[in-house]
Amino acid sequence: MSRRLALLLFFLLQPLAQALAQEEPPFGRVELRVEAPSETPYVGEPLRLVIRSAIRGRVLLDHIIQPSLLDFDWQQFGVDSSSEEMIDGFWTPVVERVLMIYPLRAGRLTIPPFKRRITYRIDESGRVEAEFVSAPFQIEARARDGLVPPGESFLPARSLRITDAWDIEPDKIPFGETARRTVTVEAEGVTADRLPPLPNFRAPGIITFAAPVERQTIVTDQGPVAHAVYRWNVRPVSAVSAYAPAIRIAWFDVATRRMREAVAPERRIAFGDAPRERTAARLRESPGLAAPQPMIAALASFAATAALVCLTVAMRGRIGARRPAALAALKRAARAADAVAFRHAASRLAEADRKAWARIVAREDIGAPLAALDASLYGREPPAAPALAPLARAIAAAWAPSGGE
Repeated sequence: MSRRLALLLFFLLQPLAQALAQEEPPFGRVELRVEAPSETPYVGEPLRLVIRSAIRGRVLLDHIIQPSLLDFDWQQFGVDSSSEEMIDGFWTPVVERVLMIYPLRAGRLTIPPFKRRITYRIDESGRVEAEFVSAPFQIEARARDGLVPPGESFLPARSLRITDAWDIEPDKIPFGETARRTVTVEAEGVTADRLPPLPNFRAPGIITFAAPVERQTIVTDQGPVAHAVYRWNVRPVSAVSAYAPAIRIAWFDVATRRMREAVAPERRIAFGDAPRERTAARLRESPGLAAPQPMIAALASFAATAALVCLTVAMRGRIGARRPAALAALKRAARAADAVAFRHAASRLAEADRKAWARIVAREDIGAPLAALDASLYGREPPAAPALAPLARAIAAAWAPSGGE
């Protein structure tokens, strides 16, 4: 009899126990974790902050309340992730949020509590709000005295690579054309906005036109990967070779805890003799000239010599005809203070006899003013144009086409 009574009470009270269980407050917890190096991090060094919250119950609405991080600069890294884990014998939904935080000052810094506020159901129509709060978290940060000079940026990363590419070899730029230089920087463990601004790429003897910097942050399981692409259009301003300075990026290796430097090396910038190279390449590839028959080689040599003599005579005639017109145009442009017309006339002189023009622009009293003129016409921050009349007189006095009249 007692056994039957016990079974009856069990079946009668089970629905009530389930209803009471449903009305119990939900289980919840919020925890903070900072992934920091074994040594005390420096001011500005990126740290990974993980906010982990687990809530079990009849949750209807919830959101994470983030405190003001006054001692840190921060960025959210990706989107919140959700999963289920076994906690205290029950499957419990878990939400993780990741922030990259950067200490703003040295000393002991506090991360205030994060909150997760929820609305949960207590019966078919009732709703109640509740909050679960993390404990505050403290970390130490130290000053970066001696790591970087005052005023320079601090770039901490796990690795950094720099590549330098040219669409035309910088020492073989055809006359009148422009080469495109592309420098790509990739850094692991840092976001793209932390990479340096456009490096300085200006030097005497060249004109550069900078394109906007392209930045991209790629999210990976190991952390952010930053990409930045810097581009310039580069053109020599005279036949005298110039040297583009090396591009150097100092960065802090968070693995070895040491400063390192990535370098795109110095490059020589000069006009190339593209027509001569193409002619030589065609001669090397010609099966007739490479054939072993002596008679064919002799005939080809004779034909090439005859053509060269005819071309020299014709070019002397053209130089003699073009030189006075170009010099006259140069003087007229100088009298009219027309810098564009002056530069056009100078280009015609250069085309008439490149050897003579190379000798002329090598002179300090001519090459430097011409470079200043080009910078005033095409530079990004043009200086004042030089006086044209003295420059025209110097060019006219120095002009003597190679090979004589």
